[in-house]
Amino acid sequence: MKEQGYIVVGGGLAGLYTAHILSRKSQVLLMARAGLEESNSYFAQGGMAAVTDAEDTTADHFKDTIVAGRGLCREDAVSLLVEEAPKRIDDLISLGMKFDEENGHLALGLEGGHHHHRILHAGGDATGRLVTQFMISQVLHNERITILDHHFLSSLVVKEGRCLGVKVLNEHTYKEEYYGAKAVVLATGGCGALYIPTTNPPFSLGDGTSAAFRAGARLMDLEFMQFHPTALYSETGNAFLISEAVRGEGAYLLNEKGERFMKDKYPLAELSPRDEVARAIFSEMQRSELPYVTLSTAHISRERLMKRFPTIAAHCKKLGLDFATGIPVAPAAHYTVGGIATNLNGATNIEGLYAVGEAASTGVMGANRLASNSLIECIVFGYRIARHIMDNPQKDTPCCTELPDLTLRTFDAQRELRWQKEKEEPAMRKIGKILMKHCGIVRTEASLNKGLQKLDKLEKSVIGSAKDDHTLFAREVLSARIKLAQTIFKATLLRTESRGVHYRADFPETNSPEKAYRTEIIGDNIKHILISQYK
Repeated sequence: MKEQGYIVVGGGLAGLYTAHILSRKSQVLLMARAGLEESNSYFAQGGMAAVTDAEDTTADHFKDTIVAGRGLCREDAVSLLVEEAPKRIDDLISLGMKFDEENGHLALGLEGGHHHHRILHAGGDATGRLVTQFMISQVLHNERITILDHHFLSSLVVKEGRCLGVKVLNEHTYKEEYYGAKAVVLATGGCGALYIPTTNPPFSLGDGTSAAFRAGARLMDLEFMQFHPTALYSETGNAFLISEAVRGEGAYLLNEKGERFMKDKYPLAELSPRDEVARAIFSEMQRSELPYVTLSTAHISRERLMKRFPTIAAHCKKLGLDFATGIPVAPAAHYTVGGIATNLNGATNIEGLYAVGEAASTGVMGANRLASNSLIECIVFGYRIARHIMDNPQKDTPCCTELPDLTLRTFDAQRELRWQKEKEEPAMRKIGKILMKHCGIVRTEASLNKGLQKLDKLEKSVIGSAKDDHTLFAREVLSARIKLAQTIFKATLLRTESRGVHYRADFPETNSPEKAYRTEIIGDNIKHILISQYK
């Protein structure tokens, strides 16, 4: 057994920041599924929402978040976010993080669902990359933080309701390893890459969520997958994100006739919350039978666009597109609103286990994430988790000999890679298409049931028929991902209303406030908890 002070699993902004704060008290082991520059945080083009302007108020930020959340936000969680966000921004700046400025003041952008300019950016549309790189530099130079990359979370080790550590597959050696810890923090991101198309990097497949689920952790609200309205259309399914901020700068959405279809239907037009914009685009695509609409920037200064969105402009140029005139866009799976249920200190129902960032369901996002609240949630709740852990000393971790079922296996790397290529990759493409077609922007009972049947058939054909590959790690991983996809479908079937990013064409109305509920999942049990009763 390798004993650590604390373990953080996940190398995005949430994991990096949490590890940074935890290191003030103890040694920290930071594990990443891939490299530290392969996370949703790194590719995030939006900014960080925080009240830093005298004309803005936390009450207004609170209201915008609540409205976007469509009646399912935990108000106490939202209050924490908006009140602590400016403090955490100040902390980043004091560490040396540089945000964009105009005339000596922080440059503040406007994005969908916000009624004030309160979005901080860095490098224009490179906020996620620059803030993540900044925190990477902080942890790399921290002697109290040990980094293990390319270590896949195999399982959480839980005894008598307490998390004692993690089992991981070292992808350099293909050997399982065990690490014990006084506390484990999951910052493993969401599961948006289960869908095709998606704006997520390929490793955002919900593997941390699956591990927590198998260990007995509560999951919440998996039916709420946010689809970003404007991903650059691609026939391959690999969608490049076109930031919300582009519409914040004044870009229009046009149909095949060159008409603005958002203008007359929605008060905020192109700056409506993402769920409304995504459904409107989907409707236009269905009507026109075209796989995209046009994001028009022709009326905006080319100089302004190039300065504000250099990353997007460069990517479009590589594809032979002129960002300064107009580009084809379509919705793509973007952000996992639900996840591992936590309290206000990031703690799960398993003692010693915490979750933060997109992996967590704090209650802030409700039924629809407000733009640019995700990066700030990472650092607000990462800080709270670290402070809670440090202020509440954990019991000593039992030695390895006392732990149950600690068989550590060694796998054949060539066999694993061959199975991944021949079995896993085709199966994952099928899962992605099934989810998008049957559990996408618009859902119905018939379509959901059909999708679930397809997943069951896939499971039987790929997993159930296997005879000589039962010891394959890749097979176990695929099985867990299929199980997670099935659970998403089951949660979606049970929500017989439309709310936020969850739209049921057969149940288009939203329940009254007194009937608003969250979906709790523990093992095979799924139940609804009235928001008024949720704690």
